[in-house]
Amino acid sequence: MTRAAIAEMRVFESWQDYQEALKRAIAPLTAEQLQRRLIPGLRTPGEIAEHIVFGRALHLHRTLGEAAAELTPLLRWADADAPQHTAAEILHGLELTWRFISSCLMRGSPTAAIPDEQVQIIQTIWGLLDHDLPHAGELSLLLGADGLPGVEM
Repeated sequence: MTRAAIAEMRVFESWQDYQEALKRAIAPLTAEQLQRRLIPGLRTPGEIAEHIVFGRALHLHRTLGEAAAELTPLLRWADADAPQHTAAEILHGLELTWRFISSCLMRGSPTAAIPDEQVQIIQTIWGLLDHDLPHAGELSLLLGADGLPGVEM
């Protein structure tokens, strides 16, 4: 196995571990826990989780276009009149966006040259990670302050 293949495998495994940790933190939350605003002016855990799902859907949809049409309903999560989502709905959004992320990460071989059209997809995926992780930290902080388990990897 080449160094590139090992690195790619480790990146994918780390992303997948993070995805599972995020789901474990959100899955047991009640509607009350998702919507509890511990600090005035800051988002609730539910709003943060919804924002993670929305951010993923938005950037994947922009990059993949019609190939990501299945994500369109998630783009409405940022609407001012959008309802608050349950833990099950948030988990579904995380799983749906993860299918697209993992599909993009696993395209091609680690030793093959990257086609030009693939470069934008890779940049989007790394941008998503850059967006997700601080919000997962924010979510962990709020959950921990409420005596609940955070996003633990």
